[in-house]
Amino acid sequence: MPVASSGNSIPDIQKLPDGALLTRRQLAEISSFKVITLKVWAKQGRGPKITRVENRPRYRAQDVREWMAAG
Repeated sequence: MPVASSGNSIPDIQKLPDGALLTRRQLAEISSFKVITLKVWAKQGRGPKITRVENRPRYRAQDVREWMAAG
């Protein structure tokens, strides 16, 4: 699955393919929440669904869009 670019630009969540994977930092940029907030929420079972890749948290673009629409 493609991983969204980790460059300086904020990925456009609406243009990414459903299976594109975002890092926690990219999700923070898109959502305007801090990385630490996303970490805490993950421990509490909140936020978008996490997909683990080599035991690292990643977020599918489709899951992020659904989470943002529900919020």
